[in-house]
Parts: sequence; structure tokens; C-alpha cells
Amino acid sequence: MAKIRQPIDPEKEARIIEVAMHEFAQHGYRDTKTENIATRAAVSKGLIFRYFKSKANLYLTTVRYTFAKINQAADLSVWQDSTDLKMMIVRGLRYKIQMQLQYPDEFALAMQAYGDSSALPEKLQPQVQKIWQDVVADSVPLLVTPILERLPMRPGVDPNNVRAMILALSSFIGEKSKVMIQANPHLKVADFDGIVEQAQALMDIVEHGFLANETKA
Repeated sequence: MAKIRQPIDPEKEARIIEVAMHEFAQHGYRDTKTENIATRAAVSKGLIFRYFKSKANLYLTTVRYTFAKINQAADLSVWQDSTDLKMMIVRGLRYKIQMQLQYPDEFALAMQAYGDSSALPEKLQPQVQKIWQDVVADSVPLLVTPILERLPMRPGVDPNNVRAMILALSSFIGEKSKVMIQANPHLKVADFDGIVEQAQALMDIVEHGFLANETKA
């Protein structure tokens, strides 16, 4: 007879992920030991591999959980209630600083996974990058659509094209942030003031264009 597989205990699974999040955030992927996670989660090392198959899968699960936890805890109205895109950038930064203090492990792992994926095994890098790309693709329209609906757009402008431009700008700013994080993985949100200022300037161009207003002769 085939051996009956024991069901996953949701409480133990959640405990493993929470401990893994702290360990990965503090020590990085390579220096985190599954035996340490097992000890702190009060489970056997074998149980971790039965639930997650490998350290790599545990890491991917933990990163997904971390981004989901941050998004669930975030007050989206901070972004959505902004009067324009520039205000959204400033309010979002200030709010992220507050959240970083409240959720240090979550933000440490999120920044590590996003900005320092080169420190991961090669097979993990594209999978982690895909998680981040999905987060951005899902969150940007959610945050900016209420603002765009309140802004007076020129006739004929497709809001979907505007959202696509904002998503492209977000990716551009994200790549610059990634370079900074790779150079110093211990950066805080407040260290990105220069990038935020550039993001504001770019959003201003999106909203108002870059050509001078024509004057009548």
C-alpha cells in the first residue's frame, strides 16, 4: 500500500515562514541555515523539506509571503488619495519609512530580494525577479488609477497608455534603486531621496509634458 501523505499543518507552515523571513532578512540566502530555521520554528529540519522541498523553494515562498504581507498591511489610500502623481511619490516615501520601522524584517528581505538578487544562486535569480515584476505590475495600476481618474486628461488620451508610461518609469526608477542597494544592502528608504526627486520630476513631465507653452505673437 502507498504511504499516506500527512497533511500540512497550517500553524507550523506559517511559523516556518515567519522564522525564515527573519533569518533570510538578517543573514541573506547563502548564510541562512535550514537547521537554524527549524530550531527557531520548533520543528524538525525534515519537516521543512517535506513542506517546501528545498531551501530555494522555502526562500521563494517566503519572498512571496513578505511582499503579500507588506501589501496587505499598507494603507493604499496614502497613494490613492493624492491630488497628483508628484504628491503620490512624496506621500508614498514618507509612509514607507514609517512601515519600514514597523516591519523591519519584511522590508529588509524585500530590498535584499529585489536589489541583491545577484547574491542568490543563478537558478533563483529570474524567479525572484519575476516575483518583483508581478508585484509592480499589479500594484502600480491599483495605486495610480484613482489619481488618473481625477486628473483632467486631454481629449483622446488613453488612460491605459498613461498607466503604461508610469509603469515604465517605475521600472526605470526601480533599476536605479537596485544599483544603490547592490552597492549598499543596508540602505534605508530615506536614503533614496535623490531618486525620489527624480521620480517627481519625471512624473511632472508625464503630467504636463516637456514642451514650452506656445505664446501668441
